[in-house]
Amino acid sequence: MAALLMVGCTGTLSVGEGSGSDAGYDSGIFLMLDDAGTPPPGTDGGDPPPGTDAGPPPPVDAGPPPGPCDGITCGANAHCDPSSSACVCDAGYVMMGSACVALPPGDPAGRTQAEVCSQWVMGHVENSATPWTAGPSMCDAGTMDSAAIDDTLRRIAMFRWLAGLGPVDHDASRHQELMECANMMNVNNALSHMPPTSWTCYSAGGASAAGRSNIALGYRTPGSAIDGYMRDGNTPSLGHRRWILGERLGSVEIGFAGRGQCLGVFAGGGTSDRDWTAYPNQGFAPIETAQNTWSFHSNGPNVGSSTATVVRVSDGMDMPVESYLTGGGGPPPSVGFTPMGWTPAAGETYRVTIHDTSVGDIVYETTLVSC
Repeated sequence: MAALLMVGCTGTLSVGEGSGSDAGYDSGIFLMLDDAGTPPPGTDGGDPPPGTDAGPPPPVDAGPPPGPCDGITCGANAHCDPSSSACVCDAGYVMMGSACVALPPGDPAGRTQAEVCSQWVMGHVENSATPWTAGPSMCDAGTMDSAAIDDTLRRIAMFRWLAGLGPVDHDASRHQELMECANMMNVNNALSHMPPTSWTCYSAGGASAAGRSNIALGYRTPGSAIDGYMRDGNTPSLGHRRWILGERLGSVEIGFAGRGQCLGVFAGGGTSDRDWTAYPNQGFAPIETAQNTWSFHSNGPNVGSSTATVVRVSDGMDMPVESYLTGGGGPPPSVGFTPMGWTPAAGETYRVTIHDTSVGDIVYETTLVSC
C-alpha cells in the first residue's frame, strides 16, 4: 500500500480524492510515493527534466485598477470629482473663466440648506387677511391693505436674496396709478401693457402704470403673484423674472384689486457687486424654483452667443436642455434653458455651464432641496 505524506515535501501534487488516497485521510493535497518509498520517474522534488512544462507562472499582483482621478491634475482651489473625472472648484470657490475664484461675501453658494429653507418659508408668510377692499363703485380702485404691501415686498426680497441681491423699497408716490392699473385688469378680465381707451374703467394713470409694470391676473394675493412672475411660464423672454432680479432695481410700485396685480419695476437706484445671478440659484435652492425654465442673468459678462448645458453630478449624466437667449425688453441679458425629457429632483446636484461668455465658460452647481 502506498504511503501518504502531508504537504511540506516536494514532488508531484495531486488535488482531491484519488485512487491512492487512504480512507483514513480527508481528501486534500498529498504527495504519492510507490511501495518501495521511491518516487516514480519524473516526480522527484528537484527541477523538472528539460522540456517538462512547469505550469503557469505564479500570478503577479498588478495592484488596484486605476481610479477615475488618476493622472488628473487640477489647478489652485480645485479638486477632481470622481463621478465625472473632471476638475471642480473647492467649497467656497466658483469657476470664472478657467480659474476657481473665491466667493464674494453673501454668495448663494456659501449658504446652508437650513438658511435657504428658513428664508423660503419666511418669504412666503402672508399677514394680510384682506389684501384689498373694494370701492363704492366698480371703477373705484378701492384700497390695498398695508400688510399686503409688506407681504409683497417680503416675497420679492426672498427671491432676490436667493439670487444674492438686496431687497427693494415700496415707492408709494404713484400708488393710486398702480391701483387703477390692477382694477382695469380685474374688471376687464384681461391683461395688457397698453390698455385701450375702450376698456371699462380706463384711466390715463392706470394705463401709464401698465406700461411700466409686470401685470398678472387670477392670483388670490399680491404676494402670490410674485411666485407667478418668477415661474414665468409661457413667457420665453422671462421678462417678469428678469425685471425682479434686475441688479439696479431699488424700489417697486404695488397695486392689487380683486384678481389683478400690477408691479412697477422701472425704478432704478439699486446696486450690486454681482457679475451674474442664476435661477435656480447656485448652492442650495428650493425645488420649486426649478420647475420651469432655468435662467442665467448677466450683470457684466457678454452672453450674446452663450449656451447652457446641465450635468447631474451624482452620476455625471448630461441632462438635455433647450437653451436660448431670452431677448425682449428688461434687464439683465439672460440665457434661458428648459429641461427636456427629465424632471429636476430634490436631493440632486446639477452642474450648469454657461458656455462662450466674454470671460470664458462660467460653471456653477445648484443642489435642489425640499423646504
